[in-house]
Amino acid sequence: MQRWGKHPSGAKRWRCAACKKNATWIRKDNRERSRLSLFVEWLLSKNTLVEIANKSKVSVQTLITWFCPFWFNSPKPKYEYPVRVLVLDATSVITRQCMLLIAGDNDRRMPVSWFPTMRECLNSWLLFLSILDIKPTVVVCDGQRGLLKAIHSTWPKIMVQRCLIHIVRQASAWLTQHPKTKAGKHLLLLVKELRHIRTRRQKRRWIRKYRKWDKKYTTFLKEKSYSWQGRWWYTHRRLRGTRSLIENAIPDLFRFVSDPTVPRTSNHVEGGINSRLKELFRSHRGFTKTKKLALASWYLALRQGQKPTRFFN
Repeated sequence: MQRWGKHPSGAKRWRCAACKKNATWIRKDNRERSRLSLFVEWLLSKNTLVEIANKSKVSVQTLITWFCPFWFNSPKPKYEYPVRVLVLDATSVITRQCMLLIAGDNDRRMPVSWFPTMRECLNSWLLFLSILDIKPTVVVCDGQRGLLKAIHSTWPKIMVQRCLIHIVRQASAWLTQHPKTKAGKHLLLLVKELRHIRTRRQKRRWIRKYRKWDKKYTTFLKEKSYSWQGRWWYTHRRLRGTRSLIENAIPDLFRFVSDPTVPRTSNHVEGGINSRLKELFRSHRGFTKTKKLALASWYLALRQGQKPTRFFN
């Protein structure tokens, strides 16, 4: 065989001196690698299939044919490092149909694992945590009821840090930015102060203020409203709900004060991973559930540092 110029595609062409025929030699592994590179480039960017096809000098239908095997060979979670601070959160893939549970390593800023499920509940979290097979020192989460039960069931003695931003956000939503009652206005100021707590002194001062507020408005919060049928309900239900939210969160709200290495929020997963996933879902509107989960798997695997698989069946 001898070199005989190049094919119009750019590949080297070879010629047989005996039979006078020429051909190109294509390595299957290189071909699969280049196609996978195109697939990942399209999947994790805002480029359209038309743009990728023009760049590769092929038709859109050819690209669709090339990409078919990759949808059914999504990478699996593969994390081999010890985890000290585990951040847990969930994001919606398809509203009311599919959720993606995500665990992240706060120290290395990488996703540890992910797990698709129909909805975020106790059984889903229990199954996910049992698959993780790790023993972190601290867990940072948003305080979802099923998640908290699953954490204490899986790791009974573990330290939990409630996401401070979730508490502030939920409390502000219930109180609104312009509460009508004096108690609501006072509590909203206390909620906004949570963002600025850094030291033990600030923590103790805030808790004293909150206890003073609770004592001052106890009677006010017990006020009831009655219907003409004799039924009753608490008049200030949103205010009582905010108080319950804070009361339940206080034991696990200030772990970061005694240990500065513990993050105050779950932003590593929610802001660093979930927000990017939602952006990719918007860029690829119209994807089916299977394709959205494949997109999430490829993105999270690459964030983990995994190399793309070379061969596909």
